[in-house]
Amino acid sequence: MAAVDIEECGVRLHARRIGIIGAGAAGLAAARVFAEENATSNNDTPPFVITVLERNNAVGGVWRYTPNSVCHYNVPQPDSSALRQKFDERCPETGGFPTPIYDELSTNLPTDVMQFPDVPFPASTDEFPSHTEVLKYIEAYAQSKVLTHPIDLRLNTQVSNVEFHPQRSLWTCDVRDLMSEHNQTLEFDAVLVCTGRVSHPYIPDVSGINELALSRPGLVIHAKEYRRASEFQDQTVLVVGGAASATDIARQLSYTACQVHTSTADASQADADARDPRMTPEMGAGCNPSRPLCRHLRIKEFTQTHVHFVDGTSIPMPDTIIYATGYICTFPFISQVEPVKGAPKPDHQLLSDGDIDGIPNLYKFLVLAYNPLLAILGVPNKVVPFPMYEYQATYLAHLYQRHIQLPPFDQMLDHARSDLEGPRPFIMGFKQVAYMNDLIDCVGDHQSRLGHVPDHWVKSRLHCVEQRKQRLGY
Repeated sequence: MAAVDIEECGVRLHARRIGIIGAGAAGLAAARVFAEENATSNNDTPPFVITVLERNNAVGGVWRYTPNSVCHYNVPQPDSSALRQKFDERCPETGGFPTPIYDELSTNLPTDVMQFPDVPFPASTDEFPSHTEVLKYIEAYAQSKVLTHPIDLRLNTQVSNVEFHPQRSLWTCDVRDLMSEHNQTLEFDAVLVCTGRVSHPYIPDVSGINELALSRPGLVIHAKEYRRASEFQDQTVLVVGGAASATDIARQLSYTACQVHTSTADASQADADARDPRMTPEMGAGCNPSRPLCRHLRIKEFTQTHVHFVDGTSIPMPDTIIYATGYICTFPFISQVEPVKGAPKPDHQLLSDGDIDGIPNLYKFLVLAYNPLLAILGVPNKVVPFPMYEYQATYLAHLYQRHIQLPPFDQMLDHARSDLEGPRPFIMGFKQVAYMNDLIDCVGDHQSRLGHVPDHWVKSRLHCVEQRKQRLGY
C-alpha cells in the first residue's frame, strides 16, 4: 500500500508498485524514468515495481498505423456522455486498435525538436519524418532504453476498470488478456494513465447533424477514420476544423477531390491561444493550385440538402463531411476515484470527465489534487509531447519517493483551479518550456539526467513551421 504522509507544510508520498496504462511514447517514457530511478537510488529506498499494461499487440501507441479503421462513435459526440463503448475495433490486418494515423502523415515537428531529450533520431531519418519512421524510433527507444530494465510489459491487455480503495491506500485494475480472454485484478500503489488523448472523437452538436447522419450513414465521419485521399477521388468534401490534421487532410484531398470546402470558427469565436502559429501550418499551404480550397466560417446548421454557415452562405450537401475537430479528453475505464486519507471530501465528482480540452482538478496538469496517487500524462495540448513525457515522469518518480513535498490539499486544488482560468487553459503551446523547467525545478538537487530545457531546443521549436515550409513547401 502507498504511504501518504501529511506534514505541517504539505504532503509526501511513497508508492512502490507502479501501474502504467499504455505503452506508447508516454508509457514507455514513464517506465524508463522509473526504472532508471531504481538503478540510481541508494539501497535504503525500496525499488519501484513497474507494470505496463497495453491493449495493443506491440508498443507504439498512437503511432501504430492501422490500414483500415473501424471506429464506433456517435454523430454528434460533443462530450463523454455520448461515447459509445465496448466495441471490438481491432484491425483485421494488424490486430491493432485504430489510431488517427493516415497513409501520408508526416510530423509537423523536425526531429531535433520531436525527439526524447537524449535519444536522437537516426541520421538517415527525414527532417520531418513519416509515421513509419516515428514508429521505428519509438520501437528502438523501447528496446534500448526501456526493456533493458526489469519491467513487466503486458501486451494484449485491456484495462476495463480502475478503482481506488482509500482504506487500503491502493488501486485495483481489472484487466482482460485479449488473447486468452482471462480476467485478472491487479493492485498498484500509484497509477499513471498514459493512453493519450486521441481515442474518443469530438464532433460538436450542430443543428440537423444527427438527422443527417441517421438518414445518410457514412456521410459524416471523423478524421480518425481518414486513411488516404484516393478514397475520395472526384468527390466534393467538406473538412471541418482548423488545426494540423484539418490543414493536412484538406491539402491531400485537394489533389484527388473535385472540390474541397473547409469550415473553421469565425474570428469572433476563434481563441487566440487555440492555435500556436509556430506549430500549425497555414490552411491552404501546399494545396493543389488548380483546385484551391473554398473556405467558409463556422457551420450554423445542416438540412438534408445543404450546409449553412454563420455568415448566411451555404453550399449543396457534399459527398463526405470530415470532422477534424479533435478528441474528448476522457478515460472511461476509471470508474471510482476516492480521495486519499487525509484529503478533504469533495462535494463533487472527484475525477470529472473532460471535454475537448482536458481534465480538471489536476495539480501541475498532472496529478489529481485530491488523490495524487493518480497521474495523467500528456493532458496539455499543442505541445511537443516526447520530451514533456520524460519531464512529467521524472517529477512523478521523485514525487513517489518522497523527494518532493506537495502543498496541502486545499492549496493543490487552488492551484489546479487557477490553472483553469482564462480561455482554453489546456492549450499550452510555447508555455511548455516554462512548464518543463518548473517540473525539473521541483526535483531540485535529486539526481536527474534532465535539466532546464536547452536553448538550442527552444530556438528550433520557435521556427518549426518555417523549417517545414522551407523543407516541404507547406
